[in-house]
Amino acid sequence: MKRTLLFTQIYPPRQGGAATFYSNLVGTNQNEMDFFILSEYDSSEKVVDCCNGDVLYRILPKAGWLPRLIQIPLEVLILFLVSAYIVTTKNIDIIHSHASRGSIVGLSATATGFGIPIIYDCRDTGFRPRVIKMGPTPVWFSCASNIDQILINNRISEDRIVRLPVVNPEYVRKYRNAEIPEKPTELVYIGSIVERKGVFVLLAALETIRERGADMHLTVIGNGPAMSAFKKQCRNRGLNDHVTTTGSLSHDETLRRLAESDILVLPSESEGVPRVVLEGQDVGTPVVATAVGGIPDVINHEENGMLAEQTAESVAKNILRLVRDDKLYRTIVDNGIESANERSWERVGEQLREGYSRASSNKRQTF
Repeated sequence: MKRTLLFTQIYPPRQGGAATFYSNLVGTNQNEMDFFILSEYDSSEKVVDCCNGDVLYRILPKAGWLPRLIQIPLEVLILFLVSAYIVTTKNIDIIHSHASRGSIVGLSATATGFGIPIIYDCRDTGFRPRVIKMGPTPVWFSCASNIDQILINNRISEDRIVRLPVVNPEYVRKYRNAEIPEKPTELVYIGSIVERKGVFVLLAALETIRERGADMHLTVIGNGPAMSAFKKQCRNRGLNDHVTTTGSLSHDETLRRLAESDILVLPSESEGVPRVVLEGQDVGTPVVATAVGGIPDVINHEENGMLAEQTAESVAKNILRLVRDDKLYRTIVDNGIESANERSWERVGEQLREGYSRASSNKRQTF
């Protein structure tokens, strides 16, 4: 049985994303692997906790208020000390780390010092190529074709990349609603309120949609540094009565609202494979998303979703096509659900075991 030190910034899930993926990955592979999970401190939870036989250490401090010149070295030091303790006391075989945090160099130092293979899990485009090449790295996990390409462009051999696909947890399906609205009027955006997610493009698209005679309302679920600017632009565009911001919600409440909405819109500049797109397909809410990153891996245009350019005109055009074409709307709902049904945690488990097996076989070799 493999003994794995898993690092993820948030655990267990609060609002979906990588935390949801990792908690389900752990939950569905407990018979074959022991996990020791290292995560961020949460004042409402125990620092050291047991989760169905696995051990969870909520230790990494939330130090975002510190200057980065202090914050990053502090996180590196803490990750090194805590991971070194876990490796030496729990006889760890593999370190498995979410890749999108600069302080994971602390984990690479532990891996190097103790001769433990480290697998960097690239679940979005936020990782630093230099960082994920530190330490004994026999394989890398990727979630999408665009992530594969970034790794290859940074001189990582294609045969050392293992695809660890994004899959929804089983409970998402209990929110499934395949009913077709008589007249779609409710748009929903779910994600961080930052410019790169296309939130301002979405506001311009909503303005265009309304100018073209479609009486649509937008609900925005999430928080972020651009929230004040977003609300100001709502006022400036005269959209206050047509946009509702909820802030961050629990994952269950987010899924409920997603299922009740008519169209999910994600006009991002860049992505890996955004979980919310898969959730939209799973619950029966048609998705309009930009054709960036790994999104074209999971959406075939006009079959199980709509792919747009990252412009207000293109986003508005694709939304209006769904609003005005009942047959297209039904096709995308049905095919989206079928796509979701084809994804499985069994496949994730197979790929996880493949990566771990290859890492373990190289444990005593020079990397």
